[in-house]
Amino acid sequence: MLWFLAVSFLVFAWSCKTPAPPVPEETPETPWASISLDRIGAQDLNQVNLEFTLEADNPRSSPAEVIIGNYRAAINGKEPNGGVRFYTDQEKTTVPAGAAAGGPGVAEIPLLLELDIAGLAALGLSPEQDYQVALTVDLEFVYPSGAPVRVSARGNAVFPRIQEPVFTITAIAVLKAELINTRFRVTMKVDNPNPFAMELSAFSYDLYGDGRLWADGTEKNVLRIPAAGSASTQLFLIMNFTNMKRPMLDRIVALEDVNYRFAGEVQVVTGVDYLPKFRSVFDLSGYSKVYEN
Repeated sequence: MLWFLAVSFLVFAWSCKTPAPPVPEETPETPWASISLDRIGAQDLNQVNLEFTLEADNPRSSPAEVIIGNYRAAINGKEPNGGVRFYTDQEKTTVPAGAAAGGPGVAEIPLLLELDIAGLAALGLSPEQDYQVALTVDLEFVYPSGAPVRVSARGNAVFPRIQEPVFTITAIAVLKAELINTRFRVTMKVDNPNPFAMELSAFSYDLYGDGRLWADGTEKNVLRIPAAGSASTQLFLIMNFTNMKRPMLDRIVALEDVNYRFAGEVQVVTGVDYLPKFRSVFDLSGYSKVYEN
């Protein structure tokens, strides 16, 4: 019995002297990044600017430098060969660029994506309704020691396609003929191909015949065109016969068809947040019946 107790005591004492297994080292946390859309802006129909913020989160205690590498922009699921320009801030700094990100902490890096709408349309990237843009950015977290950590971030933007209104001259009417001057009424139809209403204001226009200016004018009344619809407006002009060649004068007096050119511009209000208004230019030519009224 005493022998058994002695052996048990020795085994217990030996076991107490056995060192505990080492604690496994903690795996460093993985940094991550995200992209959020801040603003959509445009000066005209042909250039749209998408402003994003890239948030680079470094969860480690060691500081890191964030290096922006490649980017990919997909328009409605397709990556274009042109029509897109990418910058790492609103001052249009070229890439790659670095930003210090202390740890733990988040670095915010502004991104700018410029879209050439006309250029994208030439590449066949002009959707029926909305542009759906996906921006993917590759970046590296570079630490004082250890391998860089590569991550990717993606942001999205959706905005409507805007088409210019379509102008058509439907009638030219002679209102009153005098010895030197005559007054005309030009009826113009405006079609709106967009799924939202438009308002037109601040018309300015010139009417030409036989390559010579007949008359010009301005119009400030607002013309509202319904979505996917049309509206007509009447413009009144005074023409001086002294500016007209005799054959053209004879056709007008005889109320025959006349060859005209009607050119001008108009301010268009869309109601779309990113493009509150833009300038649309029209230049129409053809033949029109002259009516007496």
